[in-house]
Amino acid sequence: MRPGMGIGDTSVVSCVYRGTPAAGAAGASTQPGSRPEAAGTVFSPDLVVFRLESDTPPLGLTDSLAVVQRWRQALLSVSETLSEPLREILSGHTASGAPLQRPHLALFPLPRVGSLQGHGQIVGLAAALPIHLSDEQRSQMLDLLSQVRELRLGPRGLWYLVRVCGSRAPATFRATTWTAHPSGGRYWASMTPVAFDRHPKGGDPSVYYWEVAAMTSKACMVVGLPRPREVVVTQVSAHLGVPPAHVFPKLRRQGASDRRQVHASLAFCERVRGPMLTEVRW
Repeated sequence: MRPGMGIGDTSVVSCVYRGTPAAGAAGASTQPGSRPEAAGTVFSPDLVVFRLESDTPPLGLTDSLAVVQRWRQALLSVSETLSEPLREILSGHTASGAPLQRPHLALFPLPRVGSLQGHGQIVGLAAALPIHLSDEQRSQMLDLLSQVRELRLGPRGLWYLVRVCGSRAPATFRATTWTAHPSGGRYWASMTPVAFDRHPKGGDPSVYYWEVAAMTSKACMVVGLPRPREVVVTQVSAHLGVPPAHVFPKLRRQGASDRRQVHASLAFCERVRGPMLTEVRW
């Protein structure tokens, strides 16, 4: 997904399907034959999931930027044996340093949210591989991901990564919670803000809102999704426990100014599956 996204770029909307309580954690039935498989993104729905363990104070969603950057750096440090095409998929850059113009590895936090007990703490991490990878390429990337077993996060302490597999894992660590695979869902909401590469030009609030919604819709279409039927942008996430957008660390534009960021809720006419990770770039 996310063409042109590099090591330091984390302008991602990480969305999870918002189902009814009766629908289960994934928000959709995963029983064979219950519904046809929904259209997806350029990411494989087979996430590689890790639990984070440490004796230090918990990480919050506002630590996402630092954690994901450190994880990618750690992966790059053990990637010497990878072929150049796979190193590009890992880093998001070509050998010359230019942004990669094809899908590459996406890393994102797994927070505990969505209930009164959800306080936005990051309890795990997930890697989403481009769906176009061959079996051999996927195997090599899985081997690489298994090599990084700890993250040193400076004052936030030492954290261990423990692989989690299987459908019996707690909801936060189940891939279907984040992908709604295979049946998909119509309603998605951001866990981390959407950050924009440029300031919307509309001075009038209604024009500004329309422009931001249009940017977000375009980002969905870039990763292979249909245009959302509705986009709602606010400072507050639809998920309980997620901090407001303005609380997250600001990303910097090339001109050194802060990038505006908002939360987004998306509604589609048809069911779509994740993982839904988008960015807004020009």
